[in-house]
Amino acid sequence: MPLDSLLSLVEKLRERIDAHGSKLRQSEALTRYALIDPLLRELGWDTGNPDLVIPEYKVGGGRADYALLSDGKPTVMVEAKSLESPLQNALSQGIGYCLEQGTPYFSITDGRRWEIYETHKPVPIAEKRIVQFDLKDGSAAEECLKTLALWRPNVGSGQIAPGQALVVVPTPNRSAQPKSLISTSPSPPPSPDEWQAISVLNPKKGSRPVAVQFPDNSFSPPIKTWKSLMVEITRWLVKGNYLKTSDCPIQKPRSKKRYVVSTTPVHPSGDPFRNGAQVESLHVETHASGEDIAKTARLIIERVGQDPAQFKVRFS
Repeated sequence: MPLDSLLSLVEKLRERIDAHGSKLRQSEALTRYALIDPLLRELGWDTGNPDLVIPEYKVGGGRADYALLSDGKPTVMVEAKSLESPLQNALSQGIGYCLEQGTPYFSITDGRRWEIYETHKPVPIAEKRIVQFDLKDGSAAEECLKTLALWRPNVGSGQIAPGQALVVVPTPNRSAQPKSLISTSPSPPPSPDEWQAISVLNPKKGSRPVAVQFPDNSFSPPIKTWKSLMVEITRWLVKGNYLKTSDCPIQKPRSKKRYVVSTTPVHPSGDPFRNGAQVESLHVETHASGEDIAKTARLIIERVGQDPAQFKVRFS
């Protein structure tokens, strides 16, 4: 599967969402036809081949919209919704079907947002999620790589994880030509000695963070600054429903006059955030040194009951 072809499809799906969103929001069938089926086919799941995909797969007292098969057995059950429908409503039932059938993975999607869960993981449902991506959240190239979590060879081998090897090919007129992805499969994570747990960060002088590995073994998009480090960790916590508006505001350590995360970009003193960033519905203050940002990230992670040792950072 050439990644240029996958990138082209992701760009086309983004355009389709913009152009036909009102129709897609009203029809699950149209969402499947226009958004979900094309992506599954590009990732190696021939939706017309019953050896690979069975639509309306009967399981227990209901049906899964798709069963993706490996060696003749369902490996991933997929629940489809119309564009922008809530994904959480069918989550418990869908994972229940998988447990009943012995299917290791469950995915739910509205054609734009995709979430993948490891069904037999002995943790609460929210913690079963191992991959999530949004075709409109970030650059087309970045989202293209994330879709590789559902690439058929990866699913068949049990290696469900976003691809990471993004390579941009220079062109004479960069503004007129799209980015190209020339790796044909996800590259393996760097060796452990290239990563540092955020609980014990000790980067070399002059180095900067370039990526974050999260507890679910997913990775951030490429980052270039300490501010981006803070933003991506906060984003993962928010999307995972660990960090909620009810947890805010979170104050800066040893300071009653400054917030680090709040629902509005204003400190208790009334001063606006100096270098704020909006992450989903929250605002993050990133006006600090790298060392202070690392401490603040640890504070937020611990405040929502997560282990900073499970968040790893790679440096240049």
